[in-house]
Amino acid sequence: MAKVEVDEELKDILPGFLNNREKDIETLKTAVAANDFATLQKVGHKVSGSSGGYGFDELGAIAKNIELAARESSLEKVQALVQEFENYVREIEVVFV
Repeated sequence: MAKVEVDEELKDILPGFLNNREKDIETLKTAVAANDFATLQKVGHKVSGSSGGYGFDELGAIAKNIELAARESSLEKVQALVQEFENYVREIEVVFV
């Protein structure tokens, strides 16, 4: 389980952020099934850019790797990273500080 410390000031908007990551999981899985590397790249880029502001640096790194693997059209890498992304989002434990 990934434990992440998040600034108390983000308490009200964090559920929306995490809900959007759940939607991203479905988008990523659909894109993998369709070999849609453009969508994979776009979602990876978006999440890598927004995650750090919430304190989710590890999620941002996974998303950046999805973006890069999609750019290389490496389906095997992308599949493994999407699974890692899903596991991280589903197992995250947030601690407000």
